[in-house]
Amino acid sequence: MIATVTLVLAASASTAGTAISKPRDLPLAKSLPVRELPAATADKVSPRLSTTGPATAFVELDRRPAVDVYNEQSSRPGGGREPAAEAARVASADITRTAESLTTALRERDANSEFLFTTSNAVAGLVVRGESSAIRDLAARPEVQSIRPVLAKTRTNASAVQVTRTLNAWRNTGRLGDKVRIGVIDDGVDYTHATFGGPGTPEAYAAVDRTKVEPGFFPTAKVVGGYDFAGDQYDQSGTSGSPTPTPDPNPIACGDHGTHVAGTAAGLGVNADGSTFHGDYTKLTPQAVDEMRIGPGTAPKASLYAIKIFGCSGSTGLISKALDWTLDPNGDGDFTDHLDVVNMSLGSDFGAPDDPDSLFVRKLARNDVLSVIAGGNGGDIYDIGGAPGTTPEALTVASTRDPFVLRDAVDVTAPSDVVTSSGGQYGTAYTHYDSLDLTKPVVTLADESNKDGCTPFGEQDKAAVAGKFAWLEWDDVDKSRRCGSAIRSLNAKNAGAAGVLMPSDTDQFAAGIGGIDGLPIFQLTATATKPLLPALRAGTLTMRMQGAKRGSLKTKSPEINDTPSRFTSRGVRGPAVKPDVAAPGDTIASALTGSGNQILVISGTSMATPHVAGVAALVHQAHPDWTPEEIKAAVMNTAGDDVHTAAQGMTLAPQRTGAGRVNTQSAMDTQALAMVAESPGSVSVSFGTVEVLNRMSLSRTVKLVNKGDAAAEFAVAYQEVTRIPGVRYEVSRGPVTVPARGSVAVTVTLRVDDPRALRRTIDPTVAPEQEALARQFVADASGRLVLTPRSGPALRVPVYAAPRPVARISTEPKIDFDDRDRALLPLWGKELDQGKGREAYRSLVSVLELQSTSPQLPSCRRNVTKGCTVNDTAKGGDIRYVGVASTAPHAVERGKPEKAMLAFGIATWGNWYNLGSNMFPYVDIDTNGDGKADFESFVTKLTGTDVWVVNTVDLAKPRHPSVARIPLNGLLGDVDSGVFDTNVALLPVPLKALGINPAAGSARISYSVGVAGYYSAPGEDSSLIDSVGWMSFDPLRPALRATGQGEDALMFTAKAGTALSVRRDRSVMAADRTAGLLVLNHHNATGDRAAVVRIPAS
Repeated sequence: MIATVTLVLAASASTAGTAISKPRDLPLAKSLPVRELPAATADKVSPRLSTTGPATAFVELDRRPAVDVYNEQSSRPGGGREPAAEAARVASADITRTAESLTTALRERDANSEFLFTTSNAVAGLVVRGESSAIRDLAARPEVQSIRPVLAKTRTNASAVQVTRTLNAWRNTGRLGDKVRIGVIDDGVDYTHATFGGPGTPEAYAAVDRTKVEPGFFPTAKVVGGYDFAGDQYDQSGTSGSPTPTPDPNPIACGDHGTHVAGTAAGLGVNADGSTFHGDYTKLTPQAVDEMRIGPGTAPKASLYAIKIFGCSGSTGLISKALDWTLDPNGDGDFTDHLDVVNMSLGSDFGAPDDPDSLFVRKLARNDVLSVIAGGNGGDIYDIGGAPGTTPEALTVASTRDPFVLRDAVDVTAPSDVVTSSGGQYGTAYTHYDSLDLTKPVVTLADESNKDGCTPFGEQDKAAVAGKFAWLEWDDVDKSRRCGSAIRSLNAKNAGAAGVLMPSDTDQFAAGIGGIDGLPIFQLTATATKPLLPALRAGTLTMRMQGAKRGSLKTKSPEINDTPSRFTSRGVRGPAVKPDVAAPGDTIASALTGSGNQILVISGTSMATPHVAGVAALVHQAHPDWTPEEIKAAVMNTAGDDVHTAAQGMTLAPQRTGAGRVNTQSAMDTQALAMVAESPGSVSVSFGTVEVLNRMSLSRTVKLVNKGDAAAEFAVAYQEVTRIPGVRYEVSRGPVTVPARGSVAVTVTLRVDDPRALRRTIDPTVAPEQEALARQFVADASGRLVLTPRSGPALRVPVYAAPRPVARISTEPKIDFDDRDRALLPLWGKELDQGKGREAYRSLVSVLELQSTSPQLPSCRRNVTKGCTVNDTAKGGDIRYVGVASTAPHAVERGKPEKAMLAFGIATWGNWYNLGSNMFPYVDIDTNGDGKADFESFVTKLTGTDVWVVNTVDLAKPRHPSVARIPLNGLLGDVDSGVFDTNVALLPVPLKALGINPAAGSARISYSVGVAGYYSAPGEDSSLIDSVGWMSFDPLRPALRATGQGEDALMFTAKAGTALSVRRDRSVMAADRTAGLLVLNHHNATGDRAAVVRIPAS
């Protein structure tokens, strides 16, 4: 039955041109029930970003960078290198003097402030740390151009040279990276390791003076330069070290990360006997590489520069300084010695493309330095790809698996019929592997209810495991596993066990195991487990754990070749689709810091990235006159190997693996390049999010360049990977002929002929549920432009778009109430009503009591550093409207007070980049009237998922426990409520979670609203972007209340020709300071989602 409402709206005067509705019968809009999450999700919510802490800021100066001065001087008639270098030195000295003057001024305002460093080559500026108010005052100085926050970044690693066809490239071209300069921006490089031609002993590493450069140690023939901008104790966050860097000239590694990365990019290789490989790389065979202890890096004769920006642990804010240094390593003002390729195996998850560090990546690209950056280890989560890898000009790398797996091993010593080395993985928490050598019997637990060791052992099992290895069962399914490896290990240690062994049902571990520091733990693969079970049951199994056996067992699993690493991040949608390419990054063997000549096997996009940096170095050697964009295009265009979910599985789309898995031989051989013209440096064709109201088309031009001496002909086609009904791509009709040393344009056109045909389709490789809950996702149409020559491999260019239909729902600008204080709010325009199930698009609307309107913040600039937005991403945190609604009266009327909901509506001036990840709307709620917040509700996600929740925590209790978790907008991902690329959100909170009895007469609360984020203004004392407060509201007696059909009244289907019934309680209007109605049209287009409806003053 459809309810209808008949109301007469007064035809009172209105603003010119405003339509006045006439009396009519309209059906009420249908309401959607609010979903609640299971109690088990309480410990799975991610915390909100903290809004406190000291400020670290980049102060951009109103000075020309030295490289710009150099380029201008050297290009003048009669100009030369030395006059240009002298002009650059003068510019650099002026920048340094200006920075010193500003530092002095800062310390006069804040004696505890710190000058961290100056950048003069790429972007003129300095980085300082101190009180925000003091930093803010610098903006008034005429020499200051702008001030921006510094976002912390974190670290994000034998047969890959075979999988990527690098061996073929060495053999066929003889190019090995000679005279190419690769910078490794990381935690330093252990140049004493044998793979870098060092002495190859632990004693040599220990003898290095970590803060000085000593002849004979550094620089070396391989690691020819570098600098330590951090010092070992540096950690930008101050959590595990000092936030103040202590630079020194010696970039010797402190951690394991940079050494491993450098070895993969350009290590010489280590023979089986531990000596440095000095043979002929062009004659290496796959078998010879397999027999080496550590295989050569991708560009084994390239020169390495160790640029240390991390301390021994923690995060860094020194990327800009490192990038600045790469343009002029010796600091003489002559930029011809700039590095050629920079490897950055680092980033910040959900870092935006307009992150301040992207300025430096772009400047390097314009000055012939290609930045190769890790795509991140966040997994298949939307928008998680990290900065600065989101910069369009960067070459951003995803991780795949190759068939070669170097495993840890334990030895089976008895019984004799199963004596062997068994593969698996040691726990990561144990730190005594250097001395580990234990041979013990292996026993199981007698207690059938505790075979996994998740509870403390009984007396019988304590006696059984004392001095032996305890075999503890393991469940490979996360959801059903009773406990993790740490709890098992602790229980075993407390029972007196000498170690722990665990089986597995898989040969390809989904994750590492931790364990504890005080007890060795080892997990066997499924293949290693099965033959041991009879001896285990018979009580005759004995095994030996040796630290020396880590990374010692060479295995091959062809079925996993060219499948994605579990951790590799889904990239961003725009302005350029990321990542760009994929490379092996799973269980990669490379150099171990401080070991002399030993290996470390680790995984990550950090480990995939140096493979690609090495490939780029080889392409640069082959084509030294090519620009960074052209080198990037060569690597991407020839990445012709698809990555699949499994052997014979589904092909992964560009947002997971870019163009495909790299092919070194093809990248070096190609004489044709294809790259998008509209976005120089991007290469990929990206339309981004496309809002579709009517039939539409958009086009991009791909520039197809022929570097060869003969004309070339190419067939043109589009290869679909993900699809949306109603969306199609058209490409230029082929074949196309490209003249020698010439270029032609190929057009890619995105078309939507009928917006009603669009559906919310999910990438078929994406799991539709996480934590047994429907996830949010983005429907996209993506694939690759394929340009196939008459002979040779095809060129590929990723193509991406996320078209979605938009509604155009509107309301009257004003409503009038009848003598019963009731009014009708009609909905007009064009709605969405297409598709079924999770593929459906239905336009939705929320109507709230408007309680605050906030003006737009200005952009941060020369003298504006507080109450401003630093980039477009920050505009998503700039609050425009705040509204509130309550279903308590309706719930009580229906006899279901426990269902009463309070909801806060927020609209911002710009779209959010990703809610609950780098932008965190929150509401502080005072329920007892003491002027202090008792509860806080904030937008976040269940950890590691795309399940958005509004988490409400009790601020009065220790550790602020969660008291309620409601999906954002009240809906899970099986219903599209518009959580991506939007500026409106609804934050529901159950009244019972706030301790409010819906049946009481009144329960007035006060609340304030804010948005915290990564990109707060540099003059702010916290991560707060904007806030509004305090406001007052009585959820039991709302001044305005909108209802439709159904039991709840927070979210309604927005269908033209329907209406919402609005009730008014004039007695509380003044207390609420009601400013009207706030209407949130969740599916309208950008700029049209939030509307204000005026109400009479009395």
